[in-house]
Amino acid sequence: MTFLYGLMIPVGLFGLGWGFWAAHNAKRPLDIVGSFVIIIGFVVALLGTLLVCVPGFFS
Repeated sequence: MTFLYGLMIPVGLFGLGWGFWAAHNAKRPLDIVGSFVIIIGFVVALLGTLLVCVPGFFS
């Protein structure tokens, strides 16, 4: 289970990176999607970091 929590961190950071790129460089409909992916990527990376540092946080 800790492997999945650790996997959330790079997936969230990838979402942040792609979202910033899409929000600034993509055309009209994809830049809005990129803006939402920034928020989702941040939450996923933050949640993954929390669960790696404190494994039983939600238990």
